[in-house]
Amino acid sequence: MKYLALALFSSLAFIPATSFAGIYDSPNMNLFVKSEHNSTDSITSAGIEVMAKNNYSNFGAAFTTALGSAEVFTKKGDRETFLTLDSGIKFGYFSDFFVYGEVGLDLIELAVYDDRDDHDYSDRYDDDHNNIDGYVGVGMGVDSKPFRIEIYARAREIDSRYWEAQNHGYAGLQVSISF
Repeated sequence: MKYLALALFSSLAFIPATSFAGIYDSPNMNLFVKSEHNSTDSITSAGIEVMAKNNYSNFGAAFTTALGSAEVFTKKGDRETFLTLDSGIKFGYFSDFFVYGEVGLDLIELAVYDDRDDHDYSDRYDDDHNNIDGYVGVGMGVDSKPFRIEIYARAREIDSRYWEAQNHGYAGLQVSISF
């Protein structure tokens, strides 16, 4: 339960840090919806992004958290549907036109152990622990305050103890409104 609370409030921890000691602009918060696809799979999410930029530079970081729904085909040909809580960080140049690189992970996988109870107690000692789903990506977009639109590409590691995703590359579109 403590991991679930950590997951839900992880992005909130960064909000006060962005205005610490007056060296950053006031936090630029965005609400967004995004959709990413490949030939067989899709992930649709909504979330919040908090930007941290130095006053005299367009280089900075953005902290993101998004709750979403994923439908993924496995290497066995089965379709898996599950919730995601992607949290990540983007590093890049953020102006009217922006480019960035990003890394992140699925916090639900961190908090919930994927166990389908198909074994007995004695073989749990040798079990592998959960592999946390993660991603790396690049993106670019246009910011015409208060609206932003961006496109991105991600390589995702999506798996479970019982299956692995058939495809790992995704392309997506994100639309945001700034506050």
